Amino acid sequence: MKTRFVLLGMLIAAPLSAQKVTLGANFGGSSAASDLTSSTNWKGGWSAAATLGYRLSQRFGLRGDATWAQNNLNGGTGGSSAQEIRKNSFIANGVWQREETPGTRVLPYVLAGLGAVRVRDKASDSAFTKFATNLGAGLGYVLGRVALRAEMKDMIYKFDEFGYDKTQNDLLWQAGFTVKL
Repeated sequence: MKTRFVLLGMLIAAPLSAQKVTLGANFGGSSAASDLTSSTNWKGGWSAAATLGYRLSQRFGLRGDATWAQNNLNGGTGGSSAQEIRKNSFIANGVWQREETPGTRVLPYVLAGLGAVRVRDKASDSAFTKFATNLGAGLGYVLGRVALRAEMKDMIYKFDEFGYDKTQNDLLWQAGFTVKL
């Protein structure tokens, strides 16, 4: 008899715990909050991300973000030519959101995290990796197991290579979706 209750409990708990895990994908733009120097300016670019989330409670969860972005840098250290700069980041975020109750559709959230960013000059194949932090906010719209989302993140890291020395703020604005597994 006990075995049946244990098995029944496991069967009921498995789908509930699976609802805590989400996979997501985002696509959008990338821009810098300020230029590296007065003669070196960032151009807008693109960004894409894959996310894996786990809800610890109704309001708080953890999310891992793998983000790829590319911007052109005009007037760089090599003269007036444009440099293609690629940035890959891996950030672990804490996410706080409005409690999801039955019938809730709109879920605002904020996130903050730590990780690393790898910056690569595509032309010279030079690269460096730095500690990074991430702050952001977003809005989700729930459609059952799938949710649409739009978010803005500020990735902050030290850009002290390629002849520069500045704390860099990359603004990533993206839209995408998540799927509850």
